[in-house]
Amino acid sequence: MEKRVSDAERGLMAERVGYAWKNFEDQQAIIRAADLKAGYLVTFLLFFGASTVPLGKEVLPALRWVSAGEIAVSGLYVASYLVFALGFARALYLISHVLTPRIARHHARPADGRELLYYEHVIRYENSTAYFEAMERVSPEEMLRNVTDQVYELAMICKAKVDSLRAFSQAFKITLVAWFISTGVGFWIMTWMK
Repeated sequence: MEKRVSDAERGLMAERVGYAWKNFEDQQAIIRAADLKAGYLVTFLLFFGASTVPLGKEVLPALRWVSAGEIAVSGLYVASYLVFALGFARALYLISHVLTPRIARHHARPADGRELLYYEHVIRYENSTAYFEAMERVSPEEMLRNVTDQVYELAMICKAKVDSLRAFSQAFKITLVAWFISTGVGFWIMTWMK
């Protein structure tokens, strides 16, 4: 016996699916923005690394440890270089977590009727006709469940990416300060301590 759905219930269900779908799209946009921001920041991070290492190869052999001034300047350079190296490694590690593709964790083996939206679930159908037939049979409640499952998955992905991006920004700031100090002191050493 088929369940009768009133026009009001159908309208409410369509509104719920629409609201969940808007949430889905918003979270996808946040994830894309985090990935884009991470891509830009990686470029800067790599520039800092590419400019610091060659300078270090020239500066480290030129360090002097005789007078108090030389010890202070050499110590400042070595300390800032080490902070930069550690910050660089940490920032690179954290940014890799932003850029890493995510997979379904909420339900790796979905129940029937709950495998219609996530790409890894969709490709389990033998062909597009089988997927179309599954979509034809889905009820409004199951459609809402599919969308809300994906909103939940995206929320977990979004949180992981944004948390990693926040942690990266802290490491990036430390790396940036260390880069400025080591580069400035390095050029000063190469100019005045030779």
